[in-house]
Amino acid sequence: MRGAIGGGRIERVVRAIDVLVRRGMKNLDFCLLLTKDGIILIREGSRDEIHPGAFGYASVHIREHDHPSAENIDRAAHSGKNLVIPYDRLRKIHFRRGFSSSTMRREYVILLNYLDASQKERKLSAVLMPPSHPSGRASGNRPKRTAMSEHAIEIRGILAEALQASGVFFSDV
Repeated sequence: MRGAIGGGRIERVVRAIDVLVRRGMKNLDFCLLLTKDGIILIREGSRDEIHPGAFGYASVHIREHDHPSAENIDRAAHSGKNLVIPYDRLRKIHFRRGFSSSTMRREYVILLNYLDASQKERKLSAVLMPPSHPSGRASGNRPKRTAMSEHAIEIRGILAEALQASGVFFSDV
């Protein structure tokens, strides 16, 4: 298999995790793929729809999932618009609980410190998104606090298992 952008090889997906990456004043939807050899952040499309509610109309954020299949991992790793971080370039991954002042709710944040292809240190903040509904559409209701906490604990276990050999994973959850 060829080397991916940023160096390294990408094989077999361990897990796909939906995250929201904070970039300045914008939040961008990404699918964080944990693979055997590194992390791939794949940009996903999203749109806001207006739905009638009990107190008028409400804007609902809908993600357009683009999780690649096993055959498309190589293509995703070589796409210029996706970010590929081999495990040997990771400096630190910190999984912590935070608080969103805009939604006034608890959130779980994955902080990534890594070296890019030019060996410059970069930082990325990604907010863990709630598990998607079986129908694939977002509902107007947020998941219950216990469901989000259980999802965060599951993701913490997956991250710890995937990154156990590197020693760069830290968790406060």
